[in-house]
Amino acid sequence: MTAATAAVGQAVTRQFDVNAQPADKGLVSFAQQAGIQILALGSSVTGKTVSKVKGAFTVEEGLKRLTAGTGLLVRQTGPRTYTVAAPVLRPSAASLTSKPRAAAFAEQRSVSNPAPEMPAAPPQSETPPTEAPAAEPVQDIIVTGSSIRGVAPTGSALTTVSRADIVATGASTTTELLRSVPQLGSFGATGQNTGHDQANFVDQPAIHGIGVGNGGGGLTLVLVDGLRLPGAGINQTAPDPSAIPPSAIERIEVVADGASSIYGSDAVAGVVNFILRKNANGIETNGRIGFGSGYRTYNGNVLAGKTWDTGSLLFDYEYSENTALNGRSREYYFSRTLSTLCSPANVTVGGTNYALSSSGVAGGGVNRCDVNKANDLVPAQHRHQGLLSVRQELSDGITLRARTIYSRRNVNSLLAISGGYGSSGGLSVPVTSGPFYNAVVAQGIPAGAQTVTYNGIGDFGPTVTNRIRTETWSSNAGLDANLFSDWKGAIDINYGRERDHIYQAGINQALLTTLVGNGQFNPYGVGPANDPKLVSQVGDYRTHYYGQQTVLEGLAKVDGSLFQLPGGLVKAALGADVRREKFDASVDTGPSGTSPQTTTSGTRNSYSFYGELFIPVFGDGNATAGFQKLDISLSGRYDHYDDVGGTTNPKVGVNWTPVEGLVLHGSFGKSFHAPSLADAGTAIDTRVIRFGDFTGAGSSAYSIILAGGNKLEPEKATTFSLGGDLKPKFLPGLKISTSYFNIDYKNVISFPSFNVVTEPNNPTYDRFRTYAPTAAQVLAATAGIRHDGLSYPDVAALPTAIYDLRRQNFARQKIDGVDFDVSYAMASDYGAFNLGAAGTWLWKFDQKINGDTIVTSRLNTDYAVNLKLRGHLGWAKGGYDATLFVNYTNGYKNPIDNSNTGSFTTVDFHGGWVLPFSGVAANTQLTVDVSNLFDTDPPFYYDTGNNYYGFDPTVASPIGRVVSIGIRKKF
Repeated sequence: MTAATAAVGQAVTRQFDVNAQPADKGLVSFAQQAGIQILALGSSVTGKTVSKVKGAFTVEEGLKRLTAGTGLLVRQTGPRTYTVAAPVLRPSAASLTSKPRAAAFAEQRSVSNPAPEMPAAPPQSETPPTEAPAAEPVQDIIVTGSSIRGVAPTGSALTTVSRADIVATGASTTTELLRSVPQLGSFGATGQNTGHDQANFVDQPAIHGIGVGNGGGGLTLVLVDGLRLPGAGINQTAPDPSAIPPSAIERIEVVADGASSIYGSDAVAGVVNFILRKNANGIETNGRIGFGSGYRTYNGNVLAGKTWDTGSLLFDYEYSENTALNGRSREYYFSRTLSTLCSPANVTVGGTNYALSSSGVAGGGVNRCDVNKANDLVPAQHRHQGLLSVRQELSDGITLRARTIYSRRNVNSLLAISGGYGSSGGLSVPVTSGPFYNAVVAQGIPAGAQTVTYNGIGDFGPTVTNRIRTETWSSNAGLDANLFSDWKGAIDINYGRERDHIYQAGINQALLTTLVGNGQFNPYGVGPANDPKLVSQVGDYRTHYYGQQTVLEGLAKVDGSLFQLPGGLVKAALGADVRREKFDASVDTGPSGTSPQTTTSGTRNSYSFYGELFIPVFGDGNATAGFQKLDISLSGRYDHYDDVGGTTNPKVGVNWTPVEGLVLHGSFGKSFHAPSLADAGTAIDTRVIRFGDFTGAGSSAYSIILAGGNKLEPEKATTFSLGGDLKPKFLPGLKISTSYFNIDYKNVISFPSFNVVTEPNNPTYDRFRTYAPTAAQVLAATAGIRHDGLSYPDVAALPTAIYDLRRQNFARQKIDGVDFDVSYAMASDYGAFNLGAAGTWLWKFDQKINGDTIVTSRLNTDYAVNLKLRGHLGWAKGGYDATLFVNYTNGYKNPIDNSNTGSFTTVDFHGGWVLPFSGVAANTQLTVDVSNLFDTDPPFYYDTGNNYYGFDPTVASPIGRVVSIGIRKKF
C-alpha cells in the first residue's frame, strides 16, 4: 500500500452504521460513509446480502465485516477506490445474464422489501476462476417514488422490470414491452396505435386504465432517469414511450400510486420510470426476425461501451420494423351493416334506387359492400433509435454526466378509401347531364336528377395511405457533487423536442363534385375510364397536421442524513424545478404544397419546490415485539403554473414490519394534473362549427358547436393505498404481495357527450348550451376562435343555439381495486424453477357528471375491465432457460349494444440457449419467442363509433401467433 492509501484504508477509523441489506444498496451506503468509491465487477453483487456494520473501524476492517459470508472478493485498486467481485466460474454453458432468467421474472416485486434471490441451478462443470469482467461503478441509487438516495418509496409498492425480464419479453418496441407490466394491464393488446388519424399514433401508458381518453395529457407520468420527455402528437401532450430503444433500458420502475408530492403534475395514477443503461464493456449485438400470418417483424441493435475507474461511455443503436396487417387477412374483421357507397354505384332517381353493374341495371335493387374491410389493422412501421451516454468524475466528489436519446419513426397505414376512417373519401354526388349520364340513361335508368354514390375504388384502388413521421430528441446534462458528510447535490438541465407530421390522404370532394357536374368525370363505376390527369388532380388531396412540442427544465436537489435515531438515520431531500413547455401546431388541407391555413402556439411556464423526510422510527437498533421496523415518509410539493395557478400536494407513507418476513405499507396523498396544452384554447382543433338546427326553427336555421380546447382547471385526486408483502421464513422463495388502491379523481377533463344537443330537457347539460343567443353572447362565446363553416358574424343570421362541446372539467370518478403478485421460486437438481401470477382486480369505477346526481358505473365495460392478470412458469438449468406466460383479460359489456364481450386468454413462450462454445462462438445465445402460442382469435367486439369492426384493440390483438428467432452476442 502507498502512504496515501494507508491514510485512507488503515490509519483512519470511521464511524459506520450500515444495516444488513441487499449488496448493491449496502455498498453504496458504506461508500458514502467511508468517503471512497466502490466498483462492482459485472453483476457479481446481484442477489447477495451484506452484513451489518456498526461502530468505529478502518475502511478495510469495515469492508471485511460488510462482505463476510457473501463470497465476494475485495481488493484495493487506488488510493480511494476498491473493487468487489465474485470468482467467475465458467460452466460449460454460462448464461448471458447474471442469473437464470426464470429467476429474473421474480424481480417484479416491491423494492421496499426485495424478494430473496432464487438459487442458481448447479453448474454442469467448473474450471478455475478466470479474469473477472470489467468494473462498473456502484451508482448512488435513486428509486422511483422517492427523492432520497437509497430509500424506496415508503408506503407504496414498487414494481421493477429487470434487464433480464426485458430480454425475455421479446418486445421490439418499448410500447410492446410495457404491455407485460401487470399494472398497465395491456396483455395481448395492440392498442390504438393504428396511424388512422392525427390522435392515434401514441399509446399512452395508463396505470389501472385511469385517464384513458380524458383530455390530451396522460395521468401516468412517464420519466427517463427521473426526467420528463417531450409530449408527442397533435391532440395530446403525453410522451411516446416507443421513442426509447428497448436495448438501452436497464430496468423499468413502476409506482402504481399517486406521486405528485415528488414529481408534480401528471402523477395521478402513478409513475413509469425508465432507467437507462450507463455502464458496459465491449460490444453487444442482437438480431431477431418474427413470422406471423400476414405479418413480419425485424429487430436488431448494436451496443458498445467502455467503463473506467472514473467514468464510462455507452452508445446504442437499434432498428425495428414491422409489416402491416390488413383487415382482408382476418375473417372476423367485417362491417355488420354494409354500405351503399359502392362501385359500381347506386343511383337514386325520383326516390327509386337503381343498382348498377357491369351487366346492366337492377331497378329497385341496391349494391351493398364492406367499405372498411381493406383497412390496416396494424400499420407498417420502422424506427431508427439511439442512445449516447457519458459519465466522468471531474475531481474527488464531482461527477459530470450526460445522455441523449434520438428516435425517428415512419408509420404507413392503408385506409379503405370510402371507409369510416377516411377523412375525405367517397360521397354522394348530384348528376343531371353529360356523356356519362347519357350512357347510364341508355342502359335503363330513367332520366331526371340523379344522386350517385361514388366510391373511388375503380379510380384510385381500394385504399389510400396515411403517413406519420415522428422525430424525438431528448437530452440531459447533470452534475453530481459530494457536499458535506453524506449530503449530495445534483443539478440537471433537461431538454426534449418532438416533431410530428401527419398526412391524412383523401380525395378532393369539391373538385370531384364540380367535374361530375360538368360531365367531365364518370362517377358510376361502369363505362369509360376517367382521364388519368383528372384522376391525379382529384387524388392529390390530403390534410397535413404538424406539431412541435418542447420541454426545457432545470432541476436542483440535495439529500442526505439529518441525525441518528435508534431506528436509523433520519434523511431528507429538498429540490426545485423550473420548466417551460411549448406546443406549436398547424394544419393545411388541399393539394400537396398547400400552405398552412391554421397555426397555433401555446406556452406554459412553471416552477416547483418540494421536500421529503424519511424517519426510521424502529429499526435494528431498537426493534421490539411487533415493531421490527417502522418507517415513515413525509413529502410535499408546491407547483405554480402561469396559466392555471398554484397547487400544493402532500403525501404520507408508512412501512411497518411487525414480524420478520411481513411488511405492511400504506399511503395517503394528493395529486394533480395540469390541463394539457393540447386541451387549452390554443389547441389546433379549437374551432366554431356550423351545424344543423335542433330546435325546430326550420331548414334554413343553424346552430353552432364550440369544439376543441378550453380554459380548464387542473384535475385533482386524493389517493389512498394499503397493502403488504409476505415472505415466510418457513417457505423460502414464496412471496405474496397485495396493494389496495383508492382514487377520488375530480375535475375529470373530457368532452361532453352529444347528449348536450339531443337532450334539451335534461338540466344536467344546461351549462353547456345557450338557446336563442344574442349577438353579444355569440361574439363572446366565439371570440378568437376560427370558424369552420359560415356563422355569425360571417352571415347576418344568428344561430338558434350554442353548444359547448369543447373539453370540459366534466366529471368526478371514484376508483378502487387491488394489485396482487404471488410467486414461488425454488432450485433443485433439475434446475431452477419460478412460477407466479400478477394482475389487477378493479372493484369500482364510478363516474358522476358535474352538476348531476346520477352515479354511473363504468366497471366491466371496455373502459374499465375488472380483472387482468399475467401468470408465468419459468425454468433454467445451465445454459438453457424457458418460460411460459399466460395472459388473461376478463370479459366485459359492450356499452354500445349491451352485448357481452368474451374473455381473452393467450399463452406466450420464451426460450434461450447459450451456446457451449469458446472462441468466436463464446457468449452467444439463441432465443425463440412465441406470442399467442395457440393463435387465439380476439373476442368479437363491435363499435362503429370508434371504427372497431370485429375486435377491441384496447384489450385484444388481431396479430395472432408470431414466432421470433433471435441471436445475441457479446464481444
